[in-house]
Amino acid sequence: MAPGPLTLAVTVLEQYHVSPTPAPAPGQLRSLPLTFFDLVFWDFPPVQRLFFYASADLSDVPDFLHSKLPLLNESLAAALHHFYPLAGRLPCRIQECASPEVVYSDGDSVRLTVAVSRDDFQDLAGDHPRDTARLRPLLPPLAKHGGCHRPSQDVLAVQVTVFPGAGVCVGTTLHHAVADGSSYVHFLKTWAAIHRLGDECREAVVVGYTPPLFDRGVLRDDTALRESFIHDHRHLVESGDRRLDEWDVSRRPDTVLATFRFTDELLRRLGRHVESDTSARCSPYALLGVYAAADFGAAWGGQPRKVEIVSVERTGALALAESGGRNGDGGIEVGLALPRLQMEAFRAFHAELVGLLHANDVATPLLREPKS
Repeated sequence: MAPGPLTLAVTVLEQYHVSPTPAPAPGQLRSLPLTFFDLVFWDFPPVQRLFFYASADLSDVPDFLHSKLPLLNESLAAALHHFYPLAGRLPCRIQECASPEVVYSDGDSVRLTVAVSRDDFQDLAGDHPRDTARLRPLLPPLAKHGGCHRPSQDVLAVQVTVFPGAGVCVGTTLHHAVADGSSYVHFLKTWAAIHRLGDECREAVVVGYTPPLFDRGVLRDDTALRESFIHDHRHLVESGDRRLDEWDVSRRPDTVLATFRFTDELLRRLGRHVESDTSARCSPYALLGVYAAADFGAAWGGQPRKVEIVSVERTGALALAESGGRNGDGGIEVGLALPRLQMEAFRAFHAELVGLLHANDVATPLLREPKS
């Protein structure tokens, strides 16, 4: 399919401020200092994910607003009760004499944006190269507060975009220093589990639920790494170091995002090729040269048709996730963003790799694994 136009409108319909419900108990922590693990990612762009859920029976926007949105809103509020720091705020910059920390105050909330799009849902949820300019309107910004005096920002924002007659896209933006991938997935699974309880979500107790741990005392910092990372950040700011910008391909024209699938069978072939050359055994992630843990699981309306980490266009990273739930052939999905010409070269390399592994497998039948 040819690339769609880049000016297809995304219209914002409503904005809600969703607070943890019930509110945190008076004795619970209201401030959460960032650890040295968090501060490593202070200068990185926020992590932005899209979850595409196909739903052909979603007839129109009023139907969604009336039948689906209230439960989505209530379940988010119930999930934030357990993860209330995500409704808090973080300073926009590290102050000279202040410790960077997430601060939750009574009444703080997560901004939930509801929008409608006229773009092609099926095309956006594909694996082929798509212009990232079409995906960005599906992602919410992190709101800023306080003006010039001690400015702060939200740490999480959510946007639900309705594609009438096609499906729904849930987009999230999360400050990179606030939660790692496993913490984010923990929150998302809690939200999804509460949502599945339906009308009982206000009193939801998720079976097998493990609460998040906010106690910073369990993390020792005997070598003062935290202060070292704060010093490094200030040095970057004062020196005007812009090396992170070099990874940001969103600044370049005609940037596209694509997904490459390595099925279980392809990974087995790649493993046999590596072992025949080196006698080494590799995990599937090592075979691809990178490691990332991502298990987004079933959420609203079952498994998402597609998950995208759009923010890789700003970091030069690879998005890596297991793909066992999509076509039943397992494996790993690799998402990356590149200028279109570079993406075409990478696609050619991927096709050549698949062809080479297939040819090697046919030429060496003795290496085939016996069928069960």
